[in-house]
Amino acid sequence: MSSTTLPAADPAATQAWCRAFLAQLVACGVQHVAVSPGSRSTPITVAADRTDGLDLSVHLDERSGGFFALGLARATRRPVAVLCTSGTAAANYLPAVVEAFQSGVPLLVLTTDRPPELRGVGAPQTIDQVGLYGTHTRWAANVGTAGSEAPGEAASLAHQAVVRATRPAPGPVHVNIGLREPLEPPAGNPPPVGLLPMPPDHATVEPGPLPDLLGIEQGLLVAGPMDLDDRGVEAIAELSRRTGWPILADPASGLRRGPHTSHAPVVAGGDHLLRSSWADDHRPDVVVQMGAMPTSKGYRLWLDRVGTDRLVAVDHLGRHPDAAHRVTDRVAAEPGRLAAELLLHVDDTGRNGPWSTTWTDADTIAMSTVIAIADDGPFDEPGVVTTMHRCLPTGANLVVANSMPIRDLDAFLPTGERPLRILANRGANGIDGLASTALGVAAGSPEPTVLFTGDLTLLHDLGGLLATRRLGLDLTVVLVDNDGGGIFSFLPIADSRQVDHHRLFHTPHGLDLGGVATLAGGRLHQPTDAIALQEVLGSTLRSPGLDLVRVTVDATTNVGLHRAASASVQRVLMGIGG
Repeated sequence: MSSTTLPAADPAATQAWCRAFLAQLVACGVQHVAVSPGSRSTPITVAADRTDGLDLSVHLDERSGGFFALGLARATRRPVAVLCTSGTAAANYLPAVVEAFQSGVPLLVLTTDRPPELRGVGAPQTIDQVGLYGTHTRWAANVGTAGSEAPGEAASLAHQAVVRATRPAPGPVHVNIGLREPLEPPAGNPPPVGLLPMPPDHATVEPGPLPDLLGIEQGLLVAGPMDLDDRGVEAIAELSRRTGWPILADPASGLRRGPHTSHAPVVAGGDHLLRSSWADDHRPDVVVQMGAMPTSKGYRLWLDRVGTDRLVAVDHLGRHPDAAHRVTDRVAAEPGRLAAELLLHVDDTGRNGPWSTTWTDADTIAMSTVIAIADDGPFDEPGVVTTMHRCLPTGANLVVANSMPIRDLDAFLPTGERPLRILANRGANGIDGLASTALGVAAGSPEPTVLFTGDLTLLHDLGGLLATRRLGLDLTVVLVDNDGGGIFSFLPIADSRQVDHHRLFHTPHGLDLGGVATLAGGRLHQPTDAIALQEVLGSTLRSPGLDLVRVTVDATTNVGLHRAASASVQRVLMGIGG
């Protein structure tokens, strides 16, 4: 019986391919690669470490590494690469890939693989990685064997990967790279290759029916979660000022906080307003919904009850969310760019008429009411939100977990001229990877970063939190701990006598999460009222390393405060006329 000799790699050719690929990434604006160690990825990991202009961070597991890269990409608005070995290591990137796809975050997912002759034959740590992320990438490519083609081909592939990750709609791309043994790279540098410049972005904006609708007096701009730059924020705010259409600003829209709130009619209490009969009496003729679906359930319920003649969904990621099945028109455009285009169709005199004044006056009354409830009630999640509103410094990053924290923020955070950059993973709305996302934001921003999270969300990413000290980052974690999943206390089944709601849905863990601070090498703070929390935040945001601020709360109390806030807003607005 004859034996078959498997082909071997030329280490110099492999390293030249890897270096050309990575040099092209840098030439296209990539500055960071988040690496999770492994054997098969050795050639490209070493190449990354040797590539000028490319920072490298090492992560203990791929899920945390993926979300770290996602947070870093959002903070810097630059594409970020992740790199791992073969097998299930690559599968652990999936949650971050899904979130990046749904949120429009440019990630370059580099997975290494066995060469073609070792695929499908039972080689260890080998799975089918081609097309691993399915429909959740903007583009995918498979490299049979790195080094079998000229370095120029590697540069061309990297160039295409960055272009596909950034335009026309940003998102993740997947490059699967086969590598043959021997994997150890030689010493020295390969010859440089010619690199390609990024092509200019000449994306045009097609505003659809919107120019013809701008003359309507009673319109609303509904701003869902989105990653606007400063120009986009200013363009939407100016559009609001000129049209007189109030902005119902989700906390993660980038529009609830900042200097623009001094001249644009920005509304923060949309969730409470839209649950009231007042909103039923102030039906707009047109609603322009921008970005992802707003956090507010009140918005969806209001659309079901009242609706509008025209609901225009503006989104450049292909989502055009329509949970209420009310959308009449879809405009495929990035909201900030679209707003800048629409400013050409409306004069700059501004309309501060009865329609916008009625909404902003109602919002002032509503937010004063709910803040008073938070201040006067038991110290719970609403009190944590109003305290952060008062004391977080200008420009701070506030990374907010899903489930209850983002809803607490939506319900109790007012508008304000002091800017806060609020980020939330509202693409897929999952609770995975939030600590790692926050660390990525902290790594990409000179401003202090605060993670506002519940206990189950923190438990989902304890491994990611442990990287704080190892990566030399500064993070304050405000943990509202109700020993389980507080959002499930809002479900109708919570009041059922036939179901053990506490065991099946609240899922108490019974852990003393104060020990997380010791485990992660941080400091523990346990304030019991708003004054103590304000003092703690004043000190932790000026100190390096990890600070865990644990606030013990009660899910039932939080439900009561939310319901009391909505009921009080309904009462105080009943006497307001149009």
